[in-house]
Amino acid sequence: MIKVFEDFDIAMVGHYQSVLESNGIATFMKNRFGTSGSGELPFVEVVPQLWVLNDADESRARKLIGELEEPGEIPRREDWVCPECGTVLEAAFTDCWKCSGSNDPDP
Repeated sequence: MIKVFEDFDIAMVGHYQSVLESNGIATFMKNRFGTSGSGELPFVEVVPQLWVLNDADESRARKLIGELEEPGEIPRREDWVCPECGTVLEAAFTDCWKCSGSNDPDP
């Protein structure tokens, strides 16, 4: 048995476990309920851990986990000028706060 991942976010550990299992890699989650001992036990003793049962699956498991951890390409929006009134707006805004003009290229 080899530990391949650990995180305080048990949902993330569970998600990774599901992905590995769906790819035919047998796993075990240690400290699934360990967070209930937080405060009484050292935090390093209760962090959820994902282990592969077959040592030969370690490299494939780490590769799959690495693919899950890579951030996807999220296109960055840029600040824009309202075509209606000329107000400069931050990228987070889709409509002009001053005149309600839209930044939507396909109205």
